[in-house]
Amino acid sequence: MADSAHNSEQSKGLAQVIESHAVHEGDHHGEVNPMEISGGMVIWTWVLFAITLLALYKIAWKPILGALDKREEEIQESIDNAEKLRREIDGLEAFKAEKIGQAEDEAKAIMETGRKAAHEQARVIQEKAQDEALILTENAHRDIESSRATAEEALRIESAQWARELAGKLIDANLDDEKNRALTDKLIQEL
Repeated sequence: MADSAHNSEQSKGLAQVIESHAVHEGDHHGEVNPMEISGGMVIWTWVLFAITLLALYKIAWKPILGALDKREEEIQESIDNAEKLRREIDGLEAFKAEKIGQAEDEAKAIMETGRKAAHEQARVIQEKAQDEALILTENAHRDIESSRATAEEALRIESAQWARELAGKLIDANLDDEKNRALTDKLIQEL
């Protein structure tokens, strides 16, 4: 309660101050009221506004516009550079794809060449092996023929020796035909 009594006393004191101030204003008619609008005041306000506007235009507006223009140029340059880099990257991607394609084609060609070379080498080796087998077969046939000829020659020589021996025995024995035949058959069986 003491607070509310104190507040009401302050309110009364404030009201008295306002009344006394209003009374004093009425006593000073020659003073200028700042709330009144006068023609001179409007002109001076516009003049000061124009001077302030001109000063701001010279001092602040040009540098601000210059800074904005410079920033716009930098942004545009960055956009142009980014576009240029994007085109270069696209070009590099295309170049890379082309080189990869060429490398794959070259790898396929190398593999095909290697495959053909391997088949050719296998064919050459097979032909060489067939030729060597043919040569070995021919050599074996020649060796067999030579051995057979040698054996036949040895057989002829031996047969001739036996025939001489037989003839010598026949002459020494001087037998008749029947005895000659029997002796010949006996000698043939011994062979």
